[in-house]
Amino acid sequence: MTIELVLASGPVLLVAVLALRRRKARSKPVGLARDVRDLITLRMVLRDAKPGRRESLLEAHRKWRCEPTKKPRG
Repeated sequence: MTIELVLASGPVLLVAVLALRRRKARSKPVGLARDVRDLITLRMVLRDAKPGRRESLLEAHRKWRCEPTKKPRG
């Protein structure tokens, strides 16, 4: 594991912990699976992004994770 990977993973893990604490999932296993999927996707996006672009991507991810969930119609 390189130092760059460790440094890049730190903020991602912090965002993940904060997002997990703020969100309330109906089903814990389903919510956990979605969170893991989102983290893997975010990590892949950040890994392929240029260093100057990562901050705006993290901010967009934070906004998306913290927005209130929409209730389904029906």
